Amino acid sequence: MRKKISQNHIRRDIFEREVIIAGKRSERPGASVKKRKKPRKEECPFCPGNEKLTGSTVLALPDKKNWKVRIFPNKFPVVFSNSFKSISRHPYKCFAPRGRHEVMVETRDHNHEYEDMKLEDLSLVFKALKIRYEELMCMKDINYVTVFKNRGKTAGASIPHTHMQIIASPLFPEIISREMDESEAFFKKEKKCGICTVVEQELKYKERVVTHNSDWICINPYSSSWPYQIQFMPKRHFSEITDADDSELENLARIIKKVFMAFSKIFEDLPLNIMYHNFPKSELWHFQVHLYPRLMTQAGFEFFGLNVNTKTPEEAAAELREAMKHLDDNQV
Repeated sequence: MRKKISQNHIRRDIFEREVIIAGKRSERPGASVKKRKKPRKEECPFCPGNEKLTGSTVLALPDKKNWKVRIFPNKFPVVFSNSFKSISRHPYKCFAPRGRHEVMVETRDHNHEYEDMKLEDLSLVFKALKIRYEELMCMKDINYVTVFKNRGKTAGASIPHTHMQIIASPLFPEIISREMDESEAFFKKEKKCGICTVVEQELKYKERVVTHNSDWICINPYSSSWPYQIQFMPKRHFSEITDADDSELENLARIIKKVFMAFSKIFEDLPLNIMYHNFPKSELWHFQVHLYPRLMTQAGFEFFGLNVNTKTPEEAAAELREAMKHLDDNQV
């Protein structure tokens, strides 16, 4: 008789392709296709005063009582087990869902997005992320900490109060693995970091540069898959967010806030996803933050890995630069 497998588990097929099965995720707010009422501020589990509606606080800055940034366990986790033991037989493999799935609420204000936040408060978000990332990477069996943000229902956000997701697990994301292989191949051929080369070239020609400051550059990548796709890169080479100092984290907050403010001039309530690409410490790999506005629906062609972008990166960069001309410099 086959052993019953829990709703949450990790599967690996004969080609070593992995997937997380997480049946309980369908129970989270907004996950159903049924129309739900938008929660009022007093009902929002992420608002101050409603902490009892979430898990216990893992990290809070500046402190637990007066928090501006708060991290706690996700109520509907993708991974949660303390073990990574096998629970199935050959040829298919199945594992207990080892890991941690947490939520970071980035502001106390229910209606604020990055463009509305004070610079010092947004800087605190990245300081908290750096602290928690380092703690999670030190845990047993954790090979990667996936950090991402969904904004807007069409981008996957189930609760409108702005927040970030942090998932630590034994799994190494396929996209990150492929990017590492590509960067390593470039380094072997050219004897230098590929992203450092991109930073150098984009600053030289500037046609895809949206903005930059002393520590960071923001571009619309040359081969963007999505309209207005954004890539943030540190000018100094480092591989993961733990290598960034306080000044660099503040300037990351500054450049991200500036881009969000520009987007708010062009679009209203823009749905988007943000992904943080962290890598093992090495001269081969370069930390990056990717932002994908959800302005189109991908169709069957894109499932083959062949993407069609309806806006050139050069046009998108020019529009964002124009929007930035009207920003209040005192805010950024």
